[in-house]
Amino acid sequence: MPSRAVIFNDSHGRTIVFVDPLPCRRGGEHVTSKRTDAALRVLQWELDGHGNEVLEAMLAHPDMNLAEAVVLIERENPEWTEDAPRRGQPEEAPEAPTRRTRASPELTALQQEFATFKHLLKPVEAREVEAAFREVAENADPESLAALRRRVRILALQAAFWRELAGPAKPMNALGLIVLQMDGSILAKSGATEYLGEEDVFRTVRAQLTRGDRGVYVMHLPVGRLIIARGKSVAIATLFRHAPGKEVVSVLERTVTAIEENSAAADRTFRNVALAGRYAEALLKLVQRVAG
Repeated sequence: MPSRAVIFNDSHGRTIVFVDPLPCRRGGEHVTSKRTDAALRVLQWELDGHGNEVLEAMLAHPDMNLAEAVVLIERENPEWTEDAPRRGQPEEAPEAPTRRTRASPELTALQQEFATFKHLLKPVEAREVEAAFREVAENADPESLAALRRRVRILALQAAFWRELAGPAKPMNALGLIVLQMDGSILAKSGATEYLGEEDVFRTVRAQLTRGDRGVYVMHLPVGRLIIARGKSVAIATLFRHAPGKEVVSVLERTVTAIEENSAAADRTFRNVALAGRYAEALLKLVQRVAG
């Protein structure tokens, strides 16, 4: 009867195989050679990181000896034999055996997400990220994995940004504005101000300028809300689709204060039609960004 092999795991999780050293009664040196080759094959599989799979396969067939079990395992896992160095041929250079690790679920998910956003990168950058994925798959470095996670998240944010730009434009809340003096004369305007230029509406706006003191006044119009931020000598009337938030009101109040505190610069700006138009356009864009 062939010699038996004893298999167990040590404290480090490695598979240990002990082969009975007694010579085999049947087959002589030929059987002993086969047993030695089988033990070496099991050792090679352990070094390649297949120790747990070998243990499970051999425990599943307790009636087989070591050589028979190795033949069965080779038949069921031919890729293990292909990856192993050919016996009888010296290796080109002695290298330390490396344990193969399976990709973690997070790494697999990141690779799938990266494949979705890969087109946002230049080819050279994409190859660098792919090389980083391969390195993490081989070495499982937590810091490298975290760096890959940040890189993929940045790509996802970039994709969301471009999606937002490519999507249908949202209607702006702020439609148009007019910078006025207390007597009702217009210093600058931008946006959709045609409605505010109608005689009945503009008369109501001028009447509002003659009442009260500094502050913010709201007028309900058929087309939306007219917010008038009034100072001592200057006011800004802005037409909105619906009521803006406190941030918008604060921007308008601070703008009126800045115009009055820098009266000399304001005079030079509003006396020049081109400069006044650019000022009103920039102010309207700022209010649109804040108001949404």
